[in-house]
Amino acid sequence: MKKAAKQIPFLGCIVAGLILLAYPAVKDRYDNYRQQQILAEWQQSLLRLDQAPLEESEEPSPPAGADSIAIRPVQAESPLEPAEPEPQREKLPDQAEALLVIGKIDLKLPVLTNATEKNLQLSVASMANTGKAGEVGNYAIAGHRNLAYGKNFNRLDEVDVGDRIEVDTRSKRYEYEVQEKLYVLPEDVWVLKGNGKDREITLITCHPLRNATHRLIVKGKIIEKSS
Repeated sequence: MKKAAKQIPFLGCIVAGLILLAYPAVKDRYDNYRQQQILAEWQQSLLRLDQAPLEESEEPSPPAGADSIAIRPVQAESPLEPAEPEPQREKLPDQAEALLVIGKIDLKLPVLTNATEKNLQLSVASMANTGKAGEVGNYAIAGHRNLAYGKNFNRLDEVDVGDRIEVDTRSKRYEYEVQEKLYVLPEDVWVLKGNGKDREITLITCHPLRNATHRLIVKGKIIEKSS
């Protein structure tokens, strides 16, 4: 009986150890699930916006061979008349302000608002007190460079000058061209500042993958579309 009592604490230690070993894997799977959940919600809302209203059917043609055709006045749509109000757009999910797409590295991620540790565990996030997507200023987005291949900014170092970055805010889609790729120290916060005239984007992650000592910076400028 005493021997069995002594084994109970030992078994408890083994169970606790197994839980600690399993926790990182379980948490990573949960983070992936939440990320995909937000992404699915975003894509679903885009599909709803893409659904165009059905056109009204045309007036039926008069029967063939009729001696006389009654001419019905056609009410032309006056440009002065107010158009039918568009259906109100749904609000963005609270968790996401935009969708970040980089085709070069098969990246498609929701951009969360404010780069808190909680948000960065889940996806990439915009940095407070920087610019906004599509506006003059520097729209800065930070993300972890996870060890899992392709997760978050894991492959950001494969992006080169001339590659394209797309930001979709649901109401508008912006395209940027990469201008610079830098490796800076963590205290080099100048990379977050805009020049006051350009519409820029800056993607930020740690470098190298293990024992990060620097920051990998990818900077781009918006592509001005000719009218």
